[in-house]
Amino acid sequence: MLEDKLLIWKVKKGDKSAFCQIYEKYRDDLLRIASGLMKERAVAEDVVHDVFVTFIHSVDRFKLTGSLRGYLTTCVVNKIRNLHRTKARHGTVNIDGIDPPISDLKRPDQWILQDEAF
Repeated sequence: MLEDKLLIWKVKKGDKSAFCQIYEKYRDDLLRIASGLMKERAVAEDVVHDVFVTFIHSVDRFKLTGSLRGYLTTCVVNKIRNLHRTKARHGTVNIDGIDPPISDLKRPDQWILQDEAF
């Protein structure tokens, strides 16, 4: 935990290598967690990447009160929950399994035939 506090302090001072050390230290663990919760590995990688991007953008306001691993893990899990909620809310459907819509409206050729019949 002291090492993490030191790394965060260095990141706040502009040390890019300190952020790289945090990334390398926690990336694999976070990716394993995200992959376990997501079906697609690419989406899991995107989630972990987004968490680190958000972290680096908000590091100036960040204050470590517990475990950095715990904090980052919570961020990954929350992001995945939000993705699941969004997918459930929007109800994604595979269009191959849907019957084509049936319309009561006449096609243009039907209109022409109807007009000629009168």
